[in-house]
Amino acid sequence: MNTDDGRGGAPTSARDRLRGAVLATLRTLPEPRDEAAIRAAIAARDLVLGRRPHPFARPPKPVPPPAPGASSVRPPSGLPEVPPLPPELQWRLPQGITGSGRKVRSLYETGDGGDRAFDIDLLEQLNEEYRDRRLVPSPPSYSDTALAEAAKRRVGWVNGMVDLAGKRTLEIGCGNGFEVWSLAHNLGCDAHGVDVTHYEPWDQLAGERVHFECADLSTASPYEPNSFDRVLSFTVWEHVTHPYAMLKATYDLLKPGGLAWIRANLHAGPQASHRYRDIYFPWPHLLFTDEVVRAWDVKHGRRPIGHAWVNRLSWLHYEYYADLLGFQVAHRAFTETAIDEEFYSRFEDVLGRYPRADLRRDYFLLVLQKPVG
Repeated sequence: MNTDDGRGGAPTSARDRLRGAVLATLRTLPEPRDEAAIRAAIAARDLVLGRRPHPFARPPKPVPPPAPGASSVRPPSGLPEVPPLPPELQWRLPQGITGSGRKVRSLYETGDGGDRAFDIDLLEQLNEEYRDRRLVPSPPSYSDTALAEAAKRRVGWVNGMVDLAGKRTLEIGCGNGFEVWSLAHNLGCDAHGVDVTHYEPWDQLAGERVHFECADLSTASPYEPNSFDRVLSFTVWEHVTHPYAMLKATYDLLKPGGLAWIRANLHAGPQASHRYRDIYFPWPHLLFTDEVVRAWDVKHGRRPIGHAWVNRLSWLHYEYYADLLGFQVAHRAFTETAIDEEFYSRFEDVLGRYPRADLRRDYFLLVLQKPVG
């Protein structure tokens, strides 16, 4: 039996209402942190949506160890049966072996890097080598005028992709607030900005259509659910302590059919330390600890901030989170920096632990849509 949903939309069936209620319940669950919880979440989602079960939702069947004296083990379903071993076979052990764990020769040292120390001296040596070939030769300016100009370009860029004009918009991690002002005054938006820090320009930029809130959306939201047509965010997600919770808050705040435009830095990218103004070589955050960089800052009379990122998400994390929340991916793209092969080969014992695709990807651009209904 179909019934009116009370909002002037299409009638909904009891099954649709149950499906919506179960999905809403799933989205209130905490972020899964182990394989069993992830499998359960995916299986529940596929059941509610009527999808064919995802292979990841089906845990592999364990292969039991052979019983003492057994001649063969039955393999998992789908594999050919292993023929039994001859009953007279005697299992033997090597005798008189010594020196286990002592290396004679090794092609790779992936532990402590041998005699090399990732300390201030090495950091300064690499910085001097790259002084004339910096990873980011001309970093953007932080002056008020430059930030306002950059905000105008950014807002125009986003509008060309997702049509912001006249919409109720929210910028997550709005910083000084110039983008929010530009949304209101150039595109006629009811523009809102939220950040965990209240910046001085807010008090000068705020107005009838320019609104700011100092809040952490991942813990508490000052906004009503389903209240924004568009959400946008510029290189903020890499600084978020709870990125899944922030993405869930984004889903909740969007109206059905609304779009989220998100650009963020990826952890393994060459620029992800955000210290390219004073550290000139790639991947310093993968080679040097925060403690080393802070000590180096102090040595040169700077405030000890270390690397300026928080979470270590790869692209696959974002892709999984978006799928789990029910977002539809409308667009995705990456900004890449070519791998410095000479530098990579020098530090392959560390950098080789990361996929090369991740080492190239500096930024992702993701447009997510909240489904209608």
